[in-house]
Amino acid sequence: MVNQFKLSRETLNDHLSDLLQSNREIAIKELYQAYYKHLLREANYIVRDKDLAEDVVQNVFITIWNKRLELPVPVNLKAYLIVCVRRRAIDAIKQVSKMERHKQAYDNDRIEATTQRRIEDKEIYLQILKAMKSVPPQQRKIFEMRFIQELSTREIMESRGLSNQTIKNHMSNCIKIIRSKLKSHYIQ
Repeated sequence: MVNQFKLSRETLNDHLSDLLQSNREIAIKELYQAYYKHLLREANYIVRDKDLAEDVVQNVFITIWNKRLELPVPVNLKAYLIVCVRRRAIDAIKQVSKMERHKQAYDNDRIEATTQRRIEDKEIYLQILKAMKSVPPQQRKIFEMRFIQELSTREIMESRGLSNQTIKNHMSNCIKIIRSKLKSHYIQ
C-alpha cells in the first residue's frame, strides 16, 4: 500500500492512475487514503458544513470509481480530484439553497393558508351567530347549551326541566333554521 513507503508526487500519481486504469479495487482505497483529508478540507471550506462536505467527497470518490476507465491519461489525480470536489461543493450549495427557497415558499404558503382558514372560520362563526338571531329564544338557548357550553342532553334536561324528545325537537328545528339561513352561503 502507499502508506507503507514514501512515493514522490509524480510516482504516487502514476501509481494510482495505473491502478485505476487496471480496474483494481485497491486503487480507490489508496486514492481515498492519499487524498481524503485534503479533499474534505477543500469541500468544508466551500460548504461550511462537515456532513455536507463528507457527502461531497464521498460522491466524488464514487464518481471517480464509476468513471475510472474514462479518466484522461495521464491525469494529475490530485488536481483532478480537487476540481471535482470544488464543483460538487458548489453544486451542493446551490441544491441546499434551492431546498431552502422551496421550504421558505412552503412555510409562507402554509402560514397564508392558516391565516386564510382562521379568517374563514371567523366569517362562518359570525354567519352562524347572525343566523341564530332568527331562531326562537328557547331553541337558541338549548342549541347554545349543547354546542357552545358543550353540555350533554341529560345535563340540559336536568337544568331546564325538559324531556329528551323536547330537547331533540328544539335542536332539530334550530339546525333547520340555521341551515336555511346559511344555504345561500355554502354549497351542500
